[in-house]
Amino acid sequence: MGNLDKYFKGQQNQEELICFFRQHWIVMIREFVVFGLFIIVWLLTVLNMGEIATFLKNTPSMETIFAIGFVGSTAYIHYFFLKLLNHFVRVGIITDIRLIDHKKTLYFTDTLETTDLNNIQDMEQCSEGLLPNILSYGDLKIYLTASSTIKTFSKVPNPQFHFRCISRQKEERQRIMRDRDAAGLHYPQNSKNNVAENAKDLVYYNT
Repeated sequence: MGNLDKYFKGQQNQEELICFFRQHWIVMIREFVVFGLFIIVWLLTVLNMGEIATFLKNTPSMETIFAIGFVGSTAYIHYFFLKLLNHFVRVGIITDIRLIDHKKTLYFTDTLETTDLNNIQDMEQCSEGLLPNILSYGDLKIYLTASSTIKTFSKVPNPQFHFRCISRQKEERQRIMRDRDAAGLHYPQNSKNNVAENAKDLVYYNT
């Protein structure tokens, strides 16, 4: 089986995982602040439950408002943890042959965008501002050959490390392809077995 689906679904037999990354935790800072305020309000409500119960008995119309608030609070808790899980399941993956952007949410999205390292013409690492430089995060822009397409990974933690990682793998990939061409082994003209195997991998991934 080799490395087939060893570390992630869709991994090829001869493909080596180098590293993976998620967005920096800063993208969740607003959610954590709002959730912290919510917890404070919830604790105050619990500590003063006796006074609240007395108030509700004396004001029947407030019971409906309290029930709506309870339902809304339950929905918000589910929303927060859903956002937290979505943060962890979306990843960028660097292998020795391609760059993968796995856009995934828990329920609604599951898309995979791959870029062959040979198709990368240039890259740019941007960390502008005081906060990105202090907390070490930034954007990675990938410029593709023969195309005006720019692939951007936003708010990547330790962008310099991942920039160097992609650069080194790109250079190694190009060196291997040059060696193959010099030896007369043209990559697009692989054996029928390899083509069939890749097709099988693609069908398996999409099922």
